[in-house]
Amino acid sequence: RMGKPLPPAPLDGKAIDFNATGDRRAHLANWLTAADNPYFARSFVNRVWKNFMGRGLVEAVDDMRATNPPSNEELLSAVTKDFTEHRFDVRHLMRTIMNSATYQRSSQPNATNAQDEKFYSRYVVRRLPAEVLLDAVSQLTGVPTDFPGYGAGTRALQLPDSRVNNYFLTVFGRPLRMMTVDSERSSEPSVAQALHTINGDTINRKLRDKNGFVENALRLGLSDEMLVQHVYAAALSRAPQAEEMKQLLAALRDSGADRKQSIEDLLWAVLTSKEFLFNH
Repeated sequence: RMGKPLPPAPLDGKAIDFNATGDRRAHLANWLTAADNPYFARSFVNRVWKNFMGRGLVEAVDDMRATNPPSNEELLSAVTKDFTEHRFDVRHLMRTIMNSATYQRSSQPNATNAQDEKFYSRYVVRRLPAEVLLDAVSQLTGVPTDFPGYGAGTRALQLPDSRVNNYFLTVFGRPLRMMTVDSERSSEPSVAQALHTINGDTINRKLRDKNGFVENALRLGLSDEMLVQHVYAAALSRAPQAEEMKQLLAALRDSGADRKQSIEDLLWAVLTSKEFLFNH
């Protein structure tokens, strides 16, 4: 109506001068991280919380509104305040969450919390996201995954473009990012996942790689006990229990003269176990 163009401005923020020569993204960043902006820090904390806990304090994380309150308003407000006071230090936020009693709760349910999946009285077991799982397989086997157009050693988590073709990532639920909602990612189990884990070339090719863990173990001449201990520490972050060690040592002894095949079988068994595939 005024016959003048509308100056650009962040939502409810100060208008930007048309003649300003600076990068307008700086104005957006300043608005996002302003102390009086209640939305950015709260949303960021909620997303990081879900990354570690499997469920946001506000769920779904992209549905923050007055009619969808957090499961614990006091907790979300306190962590958001702490995050803001530490100048949006992401490492500090991660450290705060991981050092909390909530994050360190056992995933073993008891009579009082077996049905709770909302209030964090126990850790809810969940499968690793597709990218994390593929990176874990690559790290344990010692064989990086090749992604077309990206340098050697690039991790799946570093891929900025979901259009990079990888069957493992697709089967395990990596989203195509065609929508702006978090629910596009799928964590549901499928027959295709089971078949690819058991018979697919992603794991089996890495097990047979001449520069991988199996060949290195052969060159080092690791004893059966050292081999089992190393695999458990690298894959499961724990030592094998006495019964596990007994059974695995017996399996390695009974495998015959094909030492390479027996090591491949050991590593394959751990890679396809629920303890490796799931976060708990």
